Amino acid sequence: MKMKENVRYFIIIGCVFLLIYTLFAIRPLGKELMLVPQWTVNIKEFYEEQPKVEDKNSIMPFRLGQNMGYFTETGKILLMESFPFKASISKDYRASYVSDAANVEFYSSMGIGVPEEQKEIFSGTIQGIGFPFFSDDRIYLFGPGGTSFSQHKSDGTKIWSFENYVPVISFASSPAGTAAGFADGEIKVFSSEGTPLYTFEPGGSVYPIVLGLDLSDSGKQLACVSGIDRQRFVLAQEKNGLSKVVFHTYLDIDQREPVLVQFSADEKKVFYSRALGLGIVDCVSMEDSFVKMDGKVLAIKEIPQLDFVCVLTKGNNNYSVYFVEGFDNLVGSFTFRADSAFIDVKGTNLFVGRDDTISCISLDMN
Repeated sequence: MKMKENVRYFIIIGCVFLLIYTLFAIRPLGKELMLVPQWTVNIKEFYEEQPKVEDKNSIMPFRLGQNMGYFTETGKILLMESFPFKASISKDYRASYVSDAANVEFYSSMGIGVPEEQKEIFSGTIQGIGFPFFSDDRIYLFGPGGTSFSQHKSDGTKIWSFENYVPVISFASSPAGTAAGFADGEIKVFSSEGTPLYTFEPGGSVYPIVLGLDLSDSGKQLACVSGIDRQRFVLAQEKNGLSKVVFHTYLDIDQREPVLVQFSADEKKVFYSRALGLGIVDCVSMEDSFVKMDGKVLAIKEIPQLDFVCVLTKGNNNYSVYFVEGFDNLVGSFTFRADSAFIDVKGTNLFVGRDDTISCISLDMN
């Protein structure tokens, strides 16, 4: 009798276990990131006679080592030129300059990839002494000593300028305006016309210095990494016409050089460099997360179709590309050695520049 009861007991337990196993086994498996190489091209093998480019938005800028230019998502190098000292390039403009730069000439990308137009489209001269900086179609000039800057028109003439007595440490430009962070811990925000809007001091640290900041495209949000001992991340939002701190967190390890801060395109998240990886803050729920990574964060590129970002980091001569899904799910990474590198995205394609080459990798989640 006891034997029958034991057998019945084990049968029941076995059926329950089988049922639980079946229920879990038929659940869909988690998605995996697929990286599919598409092409690799040498930047020095550009086309003397440019192929026609139907969509101007497909042209992307690159800068690798002492070379810069433009390429297409199909792997055609439309322009490559070397520069002796430093250079600035965006999807709209480019310029090279020397250490004592003054009245720098700059060029437009409008003729790139259009056979019937000139390859070199001279735009104008950026009036003044200093180093040019391009942010999409916005043109800036940073003055000697790093305490002043100005914004310029498409022909190089000055629109407005600002002078200070302390150095600019961090800088951000968006369609809504301009923000600058200074060594004394102040942040000054200007409208797109150059009108001073407000001054903001994050504070909270023994040594107030603004190491990184970003201004959202709408101008409604400002985020920064500031201070040494203790360093913190601060998010401010415009409410009733006033900018107010809505979130802040102290960082475990102080960084002592300029860092990257970047809002997502939809302004629902903000990413920022931390000593051991990437910080992410939800601008709606005010939740924050941390994704551990090796090296310093250099670039963040979004792929909305897959709901993740690609992050380029550098440690010594090793570069790494990380893929972060959603809010904090690290789904993959790869590492390579190079002296210079960059990443860019178009659709679900990732473009990785490495010294003299650019490669295209198709991304998919299965």
